[in-house]
This record gives sequence, C-alpha cells and structure tokens, in this order.
Amino acid sequence: MGLITGLTGLVSGLLGAVVGVVSGLLRGVLALVLSLVATVLLIVSALLCVTILLLPLGMPLGALALKLYRQAAQLLTGSSRLEQSVRRGEDALRAGGHRLRKRLVA
Repeated sequence: MGLITGLTGLVSGLLGAVVGVVSGLLRGVLALVLSLVATVLLIVSALLCVTILLLPLGMPLGALALKLYRQAAQLLTGSSRLEQSVRRGEDALRAGGHRLRKRLVA
C-alpha cells in the first residue's frame, strides 16, 4: 500500500511539474504575441492622433493598446483566478483522498 501511494505521489508530482512548465511557456508566448499586437496598435494610434481629424479614433485605440500591455504583464507575472480555483479544487480532492485512505487503512 505504501509503495502504491509513493508511486502515485511521484507521478502526480512529475505531471504537475510538466504541466507547470508547459503552462508557463504558453503564457510567455501569449504575452509576447499580446505585446506585439499592443505595439502595433500603439503605433497606429500615434499616427491617428497626429492627424487632428482622426484624434477621436486614436485616443481609444491607444487606451486599448495600453490595456493589452497590462494583460501581457499580468500573464507574465501572476497567476489567474482560474488557476487559483483549480489549485484549490486539486487541494480539496487531495485532502479528501487522504482522509478516505486513512478510513480504509484504519
């Protein structure tokens, strides 16, 4: 029983590490693409703002570009609410499984 529990924990840890690496890589690529799109939008916004007639179009486009930069930075730095809720669910399942194993052994 102890060997199976140890192997299960090892496999779970390895899979968690692999998923974490893939998730981090995907978030980094998405942040890069998002920042490139934001850069293009910011350049277009600056060009629109230079012409006085298109200023009302350039200002919201610039705000959108800055919002995209913020989203890219959040992707790189912090974990999302979805990831936090998934972690809480995993922790609850692990705790429930641990309690169930204790009941079965005792």
